[in-house]
Amino acid sequence: MHKKALSGTIVGILIGITVAELLSRHGVWPIDQMTGFLLPAITGLAGLLLLTIGREGSYTTTIISLIILLPMLVWGALGVGDVNQNGELNGGCTITATSDLDTTTVTDTTRGDPFQISESGSLAWTATSPEVFEDYEWNIDVVLGGFALNLASGTEPNGAGDLENGNDVADIGVFAAERGIDLGFYSGVYEVRGSAGTCDGFGFVRIVGDGLDVVAVIAWAVLALLLVILGILFFRERRGDRAASDDVIDRSENIDVADKLKGYEAGSDELFRRGDET
Repeated sequence: MHKKALSGTIVGILIGITVAELLSRHGVWPIDQMTGFLLPAITGLAGLLLLTIGREGSYTTTIISLIILLPMLVWGALGVGDVNQNGELNGGCTITATSDLDTTTVTDTTRGDPFQISESGSLAWTATSPEVFEDYEWNIDVVLGGFALNLASGTEPNGAGDLENGNDVADIGVFAAERGIDLGFYSGVYEVRGSAGTCDGFGFVRIVGDGLDVVAVIAWAVLALLLVILGILFFRERRGDRAASDDVIDRSENIDVADKLKGYEAGSDELFRRGDET
């Protein structure tokens, strides 16, 4: 439709992504397929319609915008069925954890009710396995928009043949930093996946930051800026439409038939002869 279709789509998508980040940072919802893709696709479509509806023009940018939005809509919609999903553990293993804010067994966590951990608070956990895992590998992933990103991995020898292991950490922030994970950066709610030996599973964790969340402040500022940009694009287009309409009206002429016929005698065919000559 209009060349601004792509601009509205991109700004709308960025607004959706920023809102998804704010929902996560404030502990409302993780950045899953719905908030990571479906929400930006919907806001992108809204931006597209806002700048193009009721206008005529080339459909090229609209088609490009829809090519961008459709895969996001499809992938995001596939996550709708996981809305009420609980945490999960497979392979016969169990995990219990207690922080200074909460207690969990992993399988009782949900997107809307995650296990809460203070960024620099205490954390104690116990894990059991149905059989001895020797020289086993472990890994921890955080899931963003349906895609798993590895945070940490390693191996455990377990030469003693223990069926249970765990830890009691006074400051989980320091413990994580020693393994290359900055919990301050991950303030908010996330889906966390892990595996050890033949067991695997996932749960939902909210990391409660200490003090001012700079990332959240920046996200709010970016959201405000994007809304201003979208508003400017919308009203600029509306002014352009009005200007074009006024220009058409100014260029139109009111033809005075009596004035045009002055000088021609009644019954004369001169007017028609001049028309034939032209």
